[in-house]
Amino acid sequence: MHKTLILLTGCLVLLGGISAQGATKNPTPANKYRYAAKKAAYYNKSTSKYYRSIWTTARKTWNQSKAFTWSATKNKKSRSFTTTVAKNSGIWTNATGMAYNGLAFDKQGHQTGAAMYLNRTVLKKYRYTKKQRTHVAIHEMGHALGLSHNNAGSISVMNPSNRVHSLRNVDIKGAKKVYTTPISPAKALATAAKPSLTVDHLKDYSNNISGVERLVHDAGTIVEGTIIKSVPHHRAPKNYYTTQTIRIADKFKGQTGQTLTFTQGGTPQMAVTDSVVLHPGEDVVVMLGRTAAGKYYAINDGQGLFLDTHTSNGHELFEHVSDHVLYTEDMLH
Repeated sequence: MHKTLILLTGCLVLLGGISAQGATKNPTPANKYRYAAKKAAYYNKSTSKYYRSIWTTARKTWNQSKAFTWSATKNKKSRSFTTTVAKNSGIWTNATGMAYNGLAFDKQGHQTGAAMYLNRTVLKKYRYTKKQRTHVAIHEMGHALGLSHNNAGSISVMNPSNRVHSLRNVDIKGAKKVYTTPISPAKALATAAKPSLTVDHLKDYSNNISGVERLVHDAGTIVEGTIIKSVPHHRAPKNYYTTQTIRIADKFKGQTGQTLTFTQGGTPQMAVTDSVVLHPGEDVVVMLGRTAAGKYYAINDGQGLFLDTHTSNGHELFEHVSDHVLYTEDMLH
């Protein structure tokens, strides 16, 4: 994996966030997946009339943009589909929705299958209106057709934690760019070997130091230590996650014992966008939440994980897994 490392020090605390206007100036960026053409059929697996109508509205919204055409099919064997789940554990902890890109590919490496999910449990728990749930559905369809997240604070349906925005011109421009940009066979074939999940959470902490500060505030537990056990749970395609056990060296927030077990999204067989699965022997700082059942989880997967890299001028440096920015230890608690 190619990484670009950026070192942030305490003097950057005053930088603040990116303005919505600045964040939405350019087209929404692409992910590494695309269909052969700007159209795809999908089967709506939702059994409730309520959620079937949400997916139908999301489809019509994209189709009206003329950037991409989704067509509903009655073929239950369709490789692309929409559906819902009712979960709040493992990879689904505080996740409003999810897109599974690369479910299937053709011989040229073009995606021929993608799965789009809404999480009924979390949407209901946090009182999303039907209109807001439709925004999440449009968002998941955006991932499936080839769009990545827009910037934090962006006025875009692809805002990382979108709830209030429908499809915007930046998203339409982004989708059009995906399907007017030539894709080389080599790149397409490389993509075909690596399906991945994009998990969409209630909150987003991607805005560099200000995001980390909010993460420190929201985390119930922050500890530093060494991963001593890693157990993958590969339950395709509903709940890919890994259970990690950490031997604690320092406790910065919360009350824990000498070891602690938590979950993170993804397994060695299934990647999660902007995250990596931790391995035994790695030294990390983890920022954790806790479910109603008392289970610990890494907040937003990669956004709650910081890998110990090296020491510089007497300071331990930790790489933020989600964006590869470096932080000193004192900035993480």
